[in-house]
Amino acid sequence: MYQIKDSIMQETEGPRRWDVSMVFIRPDGSYLIRRIDIACGDVLYHVPNGGEWKEMFDTLTSYVSEYPDVLRDIPVHTPTLDELKTAKKSQIDADTSAAIAVGFDYDVDGVTYHFSYDAFDQQNFADTANVCLMKQSGMPGLPDSVTWNAYTPGGELERLTFDASGFLALYAGGAMKHKNGTMQRGGERKAAVEAATTPEEVEAA
Repeated sequence: MYQIKDSIMQETEGPRRWDVSMVFIRPDGSYLIRRIDIACGDVLYHVPNGGEWKEMFDTLTSYVSEYPDVLRDIPVHTPTLDELKTAKKSQIDADTSAAIAVGFDYDVDGVTYHFSYDAFDQQNFADTANVCLMKQSGMPGLPDSVTWNAYTPGGELERLTFDASGFLALYAGGAMKHKNGTMQRGGERKAAVEAATTPEEVEAA
């Protein structure tokens, strides 16, 4: 059982105590109150309408009916400008990574093909570019060409063959241009976030 005296609710046969000078109500009708018999700071104690909390819930319901001024809506944390900036920059990083992984378009013999560029493809591009550079330096035993997956404007898979210089042009003018440009745009957005002085400016970045 529970009793309330001087805004303190206590178990009649136990050590637990709660401050009920403010009782927060959740959208589902349950309560939040601050427990004060342990060092828990501003952590609120949840009191559902059921189970082992039913008797406590009923005691609180009677109390707030008698003292309605103690009832409060759940406190809502308003993020600081720095918190908004941190969250926005994390979102921009995620947007940038996603945009890079989408891939890029590149013209080959008058046809604009789409090339995948997820993490797996990025590694394959870099490794193959290194092989092509070694081929151009005269290292023996390397293949004269590489075959690469591409997608036509209609979305159909097509296998394209490149010699070393052709693949390096694809890597520099397609893959790296796409990645660097996307990262630059992300950096510009993050700079705008850092310079923002209002939540609206942060959101617009």
